[in-house]
Amino acid sequence: MKSRRDGEMEKRSRNLVFKPEKVRLGQKELLVWERDPEKGLICRTIPYNTMVLVYPEVHDEKTGEIITPEIQDITKDMKGSLIIWDLERKMFRIDLSDQKESAGTVFIRLARHIPFAFLGYTPWIQIQNDQDFRQMLKMIALNKKLNS
Repeated sequence: MKSRRDGEMEKRSRNLVFKPEKVRLGQKELLVWERDPEKGLICRTIPYNTMVLVYPEVHDEKTGEIITPEIQDITKDMKGSLIIWDLERKMFRIDLSDQKESAGTVFIRLARHIPFAFLGYTPWIQIQNDQDFRQMLKMIALNKKLNS
């Protein structure tokens, strides 16, 4: 049986897909520029302090499958997308396949800016599960409290 709170989290869960022209790391946020047919080049931002889970999603050339590597398996030459889940459980899929820097390189650089997020795919916790998501938020809050 789902609680009212579980339903609220489901409503907030949504996916946003970007195929940017460029991606830059700012002081407090990830900057994603993409072309809008009506508005031209626009910049979207994802603040570092809102990131909960970040990992690359890459194409395995040997098997042809899409994989989500754990932190210890991520390398700078991994090509594909960067997946970012935020505090509202929005998922941002940033397709970096046409970028100069690979998904692995951007992930490694981004990891330096987000000390409290989960980095790399975590098979032991599923962000889509309401209970797991709440647990992740508690663990991030505790980590922030202990390190402030």
